[in-house]
Amino acid sequence: MRKKFSNILAPTDLSEAAHAGVQAAFDLVSEGGKVIVLHVIDDIPLTYGYVGMSIPDPQVVARLMKGAEEELEACIPPHPPGIEVTEKVLTGNPFEVIVRLASEEEVDLVVMGTHGRSGLKHALIGSVTEKTIRRSPCPVLVIPPTAQPGSEEGETR
Repeated sequence: MRKKFSNILAPTDLSEAAHAGVQAAFDLVSEGGKVIVLHVIDDIPLTYGYVGMSIPDPQVVARLMKGAEEELEACIPPHPPGIEVTEKVLTGNPFEVIVRLASEEEVDLVVMGTHGRSGLKHALIGSVTEKTIRRSPCPVLVIPPTAQPGSEEGETR
């Protein structure tokens, strides 16, 4: 199969479900292509009990970014030497950052693993993947979670 995608964005929340999306991006990129692996640290202010909202301390954000950079590097799968890999850790609203970066980097494809939440969990948490699909400047490939014992999809009662 000839791979036609030369510039792929692979956002990850560093979960197992998201790792499947990153792997798929490397499987789909053409020889000599580029994969941008992105993690977004949500910039929603933290809530401290009854005190109210507060903007996170810059030192806390710096520690979060450093930890995310280390985890991001660890989730890059083995790949041919001709593939350019760019790792980015950014802050902001995850789907907005993904859509903005896809446009700025002129990517051919966004590849995302999904947790497969539905019902109340989906309504309460929202779906970065769904919002990305609706606003992306390019196609979005969604890699569903693998049904495993104990996962939502693999449970039987």
